[in-house]
Amino acid sequence: MFDGLTPEFAAAGNERLASRQGLLWIWRAAGLAALVLLATALYWIVRLARADWLFLTGSPQSIQQSIRLAPGTPDYYSGWAQVEPDRAVDVLEKGVALNPINSSLWIQLGLAAEENGDFRKAEADLLEAMRLDTSFAPRWALSDFYLRRHDAEKFWPVVKAALTISYGDVSAQFRNCWSLSQDAPTILERAIPDRPKVLRQYLEFLISEKRMEAAGPVAERVLARAGTEDIEALLNYGDHLLEEGQSGPALAIWNALNEKKLLPYAPLSAAMGRSLTNGDFATPNVNAGFDWRFTPPEGIFLERVGKPPAVFVSFTGQQPEDCEILSQYVPVLPKREYVLSVRYQATGIPAESGPLCRVLRATGGDLLHEGGLLPGGSEGDADRAFRFATPADTALVRLVF
Repeated sequence: MFDGLTPEFAAAGNERLASRQGLLWIWRAAGLAALVLLATALYWIVRLARADWLFLTGSPQSIQQSIRLAPGTPDYYSGWAQVEPDRAVDVLEKGVALNPINSSLWIQLGLAAEENGDFRKAEADLLEAMRLDTSFAPRWALSDFYLRRHDAEKFWPVVKAALTISYGDVSAQFRNCWSLSQDAPTILERAIPDRPKVLRQYLEFLISEKRMEAAGPVAERVLARAGTEDIEALLNYGDHLLEEGQSGPALAIWNALNEKKLLPYAPLSAAMGRSLTNGDFATPNVNAGFDWRFTPPEGIFLERVGKPPAVFVSFTGQQPEDCEILSQYVPVLPKREYVLSVRYQATGIPAESGPLCRVLRATGGDLLHEGGLLPGGSEGDADRAFRFATPADTALVRLVF
């Protein structure tokens, strides 16, 4: 028989009901707060999107509206200064007031002040940008400012600081140095940091500018700490030396690269009878320095094949009658007798035809006197030996097929 709830059970029920109502109120409050946050986020998304849209229209009035909608956006002040250059300083002053740690705005403000002829302010603004930002851009901007002012004493330390932390192509900075001074030692000591990547780029720059005399000390610094990433630049430098007839420095570069095991050959020494590189084609050639250079023209195909390796040359019949196929620079001693030995195999070439070996001096004269024919007519291996003598003024020849 059920007569109703006792007072204890009734109280417990009321507490559970109150607890459920409290939880319901909390969930409703949380939902309302989330809705408010969502509405706020949506409002700012729409506001910022409108600010960007107004900015992209590009008129001074629309850019100013963008700034009113999003006053903390540095790009808006930059854009306003660009479309109204007469007001650039005032506009950018407002920008740095709202964004005092934005180095880009300080750089633009400095350049705008310079454009107005206020060089003291321009320098101060660019220095502030450099103080705020330890990266390359502010130092580049300040060094360019000093270059335009022809202030060498301030230019050198700033451009060196820029190159110390630079990245990418910095040939513009090298060109600035040479526009301020034509003194190679001054530039090297005062502007170029002892940083392998920058030294390598500087070497490549000097070669491209045909400043070979200035390139020498730079190449020495690159070579002193050379790694695999420096091989191409050093070989390029050596090739330019060979083209200019400076075989001694070119050979020193080549031998140093081999001594450092950056190239796979033994150093060359004409005095010790080591004049030819990779004579058995055992190693793929680097096509530079004192290694083989493969230069087949149209109509001739050339490749390294087989075990043991050999160089296979095929002729289509469309090749020029007189052309270089492969060649190598060879250091020699003056007034010495030499023998050039060649083993080859010819297929489908008449006995009266075949490739021609030449041993050329710098002046172009052939020390074999056009007698280095490798005649066809034989299907097996053939051996030929050619004797020649080096004149008193000859320390380098070029072996050409």
